[in-house]
Amino acid sequence: MLNFSILIGCYEPKNYLIEQLDSIQYQTYQAWSVFLSDDSPSKVWQSEHSEHLKKLEAEISQGPQIGFANNFLSLVRNPKLKSDLYAFCDQDDIWDEGKLEGILQIFINSDNTVPILYCGRTCIVDSKNNVIGYSPLFHKTPSFQNALIQNIGGGNTMVFNNAARDLLLACPSDIKVVSHDWFFYQLVTGAGGEVIYDSNPYVRYRQHNANLVGANIGWFARMRRIKLLLAGRFKDWNEINIEALLRVDHLLSSESKKTLQLFILLRRRKNFLIRLYGLKRSGLYRQTFLGNVGLIIGLALGKV
Repeated sequence: MLNFSILIGCYEPKNYLIEQLDSIQYQTYQAWSVFLSDDSPSKVWQSEHSEHLKKLEAEISQGPQIGFANNFLSLVRNPKLKSDLYAFCDQDDIWDEGKLEGILQIFINSDNTVPILYCGRTCIVDSKNNVIGYSPLFHKTPSFQNALIQNIGGGNTMVFNNAARDLLLACPSDIKVVSHDWFFYQLVTGAGGEVIYDSNPYVRYRQHNANLVGANIGWFARMRRIKLLLAGRFKDWNEINIEALLRVDHLLSSESKKTLQLFILLRRRKNFLIRLYGLKRSGLYRQTFLGNVGLIIGLALGKV
């Protein structure tokens, strides 16, 4: 029987954590342990949630307190983890009761020597758990060429095996990333691992005023992405990701190293047509037509 370590990153949880903990407790598949990293400056919430935490026998550790991405990465490095599979878990979502059992079927016959990272769609809900919609459905194959310029996997859906965890353990502890999930997508695909994207939503992704990262749906989200692109945020994110990947390029396949270098070169070119040619040569792509149009516009403006 395969067992899971459920990795919860917490920061001052208030109204929603109990629902998440309950959804874990009532999973149809029960071979799991809970590890929680608390990034909060105050520990008052722990006493308020002590009954639920004891029910799950949650192992609580102190987070590094330098951002959500580092908090989740610190969980992966916890030496007490001894599982077959690992599942990232946000503090304010709700899991479908069949989440672990459904995902288990994907891993049960897989080659555990190959890094495998699972991710999937989410059901978007409001603060009261009313359904708003669903995250975008992606159809193109996950790859390093996609991962360099787009993240298709929300961390709150990710499940991975020990071979994938070993890749993160091989990274420097002080590595700087935009987000743990985007970097993980880049790392696994770059190292020749397998990323499995599931169209089935097993997570109810709650939207509320305290969200650090909101759902990527609707015209409002599209306008926000355009605004960030024009402000140079996407370019800044790419700089951070490239620097992180260069620090771990010994983990990348030769083909991925070539793609990364082509991406670096096309970003340096001043002439738009040369950048466009570099884009075609590198094979980089986003998942949708509009996403690729936005990428070309970003190249034209020097914002990639």
